[in-house]
Amino acid sequence: MWYSQVGTRELIMGACKNINQKVQMVCEGKTVEMPYLEGMTIINIPSQVGGVDYWGNHLLANSDRFVRQSTCDQTIEAVGVRSVLHMGQCIIGLDGGIRLCQGKSISLSFPTGNKIPMQIDGEPFTHQEGEVTVNIEFDAQIRMLKTVESNANVVEKKCYQVIDWAKQNGHITADQAKVIEHELIKAFNT
Repeated sequence: MWYSQVGTRELIMGACKNINQKVQMVCEGKTVEMPYLEGMTIINIPSQVGGVDYWGNHLLANSDRFVRQSTCDQTIEAVGVRSVLHMGQCIIGLDGGIRLCQGKSISLSFPTGNKIPMQIDGEPFTHQEGEVTVNIEFDAQIRMLKTVESNANVVEKKCYQVIDWAKQNGHITADQAKVIEHELIKAFNT
């Protein structure tokens, strides 16, 4: 509910309009020309905000300027969004973010006279007036823990896929599929 309120207020008020004119970005020593933006993020992971792929790894098949994002390449990426609506489109998978740059170091400069809402490592704040430069670069890498799907889960998924295939191709009826699924549930839960 809170996100809806904030999103609606931002849609109407537009506190971050023309953020591309309020922030200067340099990637590996080269100034980055930015289109109209209302938001940007610097990332080094393939997804954020519950799995949103702002970088658009699935859309990079024909890109000669950017490469797929990886947590192992010591590279960081900058991505922008045009509006709250564009961000919503990214979240539900209708669009991807606007790729701005990809490199080993990114520098953001905020000239005087611009109050800009920011978030660093999940902590929101408003950058008050005054010139500041933020330098972001790779420092170190640590191993992350990840849940590994058990063999039982893989087998269970495959069983349900086979049942669906058999039902769709007329090899078993819907009632027969229910009986088999019921027996599978009992078998996998014992």
